[in-house]
Amino acid sequence: MKTKMMLMLVSAVCLTWAAMGEESSILQRWCTRFDIGGSMPQNPTLSEIGGPVTGGDEMELSAGMQFDFAVGYRVTPWLTLEGELGFTFNEVDSVGDWSYPDSALSQMAMMFNVEFSYPRGPLVPFAGIGAGGVFSELSFGNYYDYYYSDSDGSGTDFVPAAQAFAGVRYEFNKQFSLGATYRFLATASQEWDVEWWNGADFKLGVDRVCIHSICLVISGRF
Repeated sequence: MKTKMMLMLVSAVCLTWAAMGEESSILQRWCTRFDIGGSMPQNPTLSEIGGPVTGGDEMELSAGMQFDFAVGYRVTPWLTLEGELGFTFNEVDSVGDWSYPDSALSQMAMMFNVEFSYPRGPLVPFAGIGAGGVFSELSFGNYYDYYYSDSDGSGTDFVPAAQAFAGVRYEFNKQFSLGATYRFLATASQEWDVEWWNGADFKLGVDRVCIHSICLVISGRF
């Protein structure tokens, strides 16, 4: 009896090991992702504009564009770790009661993401979270000189950020999939030291910046 039990145990271990090895050999570990779509910002509350702001005024942002590029590593069929570089662009309609033509907020997100998926067929739902930082530029006005353009005034900042996302993709084969995703990005409070073309400058700050986006997702594996 003991011999039979031992043989059964060894057989089970060998079968499990073989199955894991087969799965590892057919699992394409590296993957890339490209997203493109629209961004819908929440109007951030002003905290400073040449001095503290306490009246609850907002910076009004219009809907804009977003695109992201990511490279990931599939730890298991359902768990992926990835690094992401994302860009959002939104025009600034007004800052409190003040407006300036051709103003915009551009943000570049550098994130580390953890994605969970449910691969039980060609239609694969997924969700994840990420953390990192956002480099932003707030610019006012724009002028062109032949092939060169510049703003009348601009300032930059770099702050921590976090995001959450969820969506679904259709896997045409093991190498290519197409889907859609919703993403929510939130930054810490931001402050820009805006420098103007004539040497003048002032500080402008907001409590935080939150961006909702819906994007088309194109993914590949290798």
